[in-house]
Amino acid sequence: MKAQSTQIDSHERGLVHAAQLGDSRAFKALYERHRDQVYNLAYYSLGDALWAEDVLQIIFFKIHRGLPRFRFESNLATWIYRITLNELQNQQRRRGVEWVPLEAVLGSDEEFDSNSLPDFRTLDNQRREILQQAVLQLSPKLRTVVLLKYFEGLSYGEIAELLGCASGTVASRLNRALKEMEARLRPLRRLL
Repeated sequence: MKAQSTQIDSHERGLVHAAQLGDSRAFKALYERHRDQVYNLAYYSLGDALWAEDVLQIIFFKIHRGLPRFRFESNLATWIYRITLNELQNQQRRRGVEWVPLEAVLGSDEEFDSNSLPDFRTLDNQRREILQQAVLQLSPKLRTVVLLKYFEGLSYGEIAELLGCASGTVASRLNRALKEMEARLRPLRRLL
C-alpha cells in the first residue's frame, strides 16, 4: 500500500510545489481537480447543497493553509479526503446531524425515466423511502464506509488509509453495514 499511496502524477506534483510557493493559479488548478469529489462527499454526508457549498470553502481553506506542510508521504487525494472527512465530522458534531440523503445511494430523481407509469413511480418512491430509512439507521462510521465504497468507488486500501484503520476493519464495517441494511430490508423484500 505504501508504494501506491506515494504515487502522484508529475503534473499534480508540480502544481503542489508551485502552490506551496504561493502560486495562486496552481492552487486554483488543484481546487478544480478535486472540487467535485470534495463537494460530493460533503453533499452526500450533510444532505444540504448550501451547507455543502459552505463546507467546501472551509475545507479548501484548510487545504490551502495545510498545503505547505504536505510532504508527499501519501497521495494528495487521500490527504484531501482525510481533511474532508475530519471537517465533515466536525460539522455534523456541531449541528448534531447524522443524516445521509438517499440520493447518495440511489441517485437523483432526474436519473429516472419521467415517462414511467404512475404505479412504477409510486413503487420507486416507496423503494427510495425504505432504502433511505435503512441508510439513515446506520451509524456514522458504517455510513461513511458505505459512501466511500459505493459512491466514491474507493478501494478497501484507500478507505483504510483515509480512515486511519486496517483494510480488514473497512471490510468488517462494510460487511456489518450491508448485513444491517439487509436485515432491515428483508421483511420488505417484495417492495424492493
